[in-house]
This record gives sequence, structure tokens and C-alpha cells, in this order.
Amino acid sequence: MRRHFARLSFLVLAPALAHAQLRPVVGPERVPLGGQLSITFSNDTNLFQGTSASWLVVRNANGQTVYSDTNFEISVTIGPYGSSTFYWNLVDDQGQPLPPGRYTAETKVDFGAPSSFHDFRIGGAAGLVLEGTANINGPFPGTPSQRNFYLQAPSAPGALYFLLAAATDTVGIATCAGTLPLDFDALLLQSLAPDGVFASSVGTLNGLGRSKAPTFPLPPIASLVGIRLEAAFIVLDPLQPCAITHISNAHSLEIFD
Repeated sequence: MRRHFARLSFLVLAPALAHAQLRPVVGPERVPLGGQLSITFSNDTNLFQGTSASWLVVRNANGQTVYSDTNFEISVTIGPYGSSTFYWNLVDDQGQPLPPGRYTAETKVDFGAPSSFHDFRIGGAAGLVLEGTANINGPFPGTPSQRNFYLQAPSAPGALYFLLAAATDTVGIATCAGTLPLDFDALLLQSLAPDGVFASSVGTLNGLGRSKAPTFPLPPIASLVGIRLEAAFIVLDPLQPCAITHISNAHSLEIFD
């Protein structure tokens, strides 16, 4: 088993029945140097779904394969509205760090299953992804969804973060540290209040400059389905002349049922 993968699987409850309804979420779209690419399979049904985790092929901008692990090493059963995530540490087949640039990740859930392709870039200082889809259903009937965000800013261990939301990211907001890729709108104003949109929207990164504390606690309200929004986070240091030290990519969300 390749040591480059660290796996997190939960709601592993019973033998797999199917994998047709698993949605892959791969990100961040901009992975900071020293960060990880997160690959999550979301079960957006009330059935048990199966996957054989860890199939990943990464190609550079020229189409050359730089990393390949096509052995299905672990069979995972994902319970209703659960998910399973594994990570790739931005290394090639020899275990060497890949340089900044544009790449494509190819993933699939099982032998014979169709591939999905996800473009991303290595570089920048901060990256954000929701590990799974934004689903109104929780793992148990009547419970809110609690899928977590993964915040990464490896050069800012222990720093303060603030996760924000907006309806769109068309223009962005100019700051002393660059452009925040969120538009100034009512949703952004709501997210300026701690936990106004996302739970644990304000906190501190761990010693690796990462946090999985923030979640998107959606209630099971059908009228939310289809709504789209954007999320991004900033890293703050109030003692610096510019209090914003890092700005993440915008991560697009669509609410599912």
C-alpha cells in the first residue's frame, strides 16, 4: 500500500450494494505547496454504496502521467449520506514533490466504472475544499448535514482563519493582500458574523496549517436544493500592517438532496 495516502473513512456500515450514486469531490482547485489534494466520494442517497478507494492518476499540463496508483486496495461501504475521503501529498511516483503548475486528477470508484477528471493547480498559499457535496440530508433521518471543509495554509501554522460565503465570485473584493474571490452581497454580510453561514467559521489552523473544523450544517429543507454559493477563507494576523496574510481559492457549492 502506498504510504503517500492517508485515509479517512466513516459510516462504514455494511457490505456494498452499489456505487452508481457516488459523487466525487476533488480539491482544492488551488493546492498550496506543502498541502494535500483531497478526494472524496459522497453518497447522496439513502442506500448503502460501495467503493474501492484510492484509484488515482495525475497528469501534468502536457498530458504526461506524473503519479499513478491504479490498485484498488481498500473496499469501503458508505452509509446513507456518508462519504469516504483519501489524500494525495503532491508527489510523483518516486515520492518527490511536484513543481507548481496545472494538473489533472483522474479518479474512479471501481474497476469498470467511468473516470471523472478534475483540473487543479499546485501553487499559492491557501486552499479550500468541502469534503463531499453540500447535501441537506444528514447521516441519520432528520439530522442536518455535517460535511466538513478542509482549509490549508501550510505556511501559517497556528494562525487565525475566517471562512466566508457569497452568492457569486464574479468581481471579487480588493484587499491589501490581493483579491478576495467573493462578491460583496447579502450572503457575504451574513457570513461576517461568526457561524453566520458555516459552523466554526472562525478558528485557528493546526500545527500543519490545516483545519477541518468548519462545517456546512444544512437543514433538511427541500427549497434549499439547487442553490449555488461560493466559499473562501482568509488567514489573519492582526499584528501585521496588512492583517490579511493569505487568501484561498473560491470553492463553488451546489446544494443537493
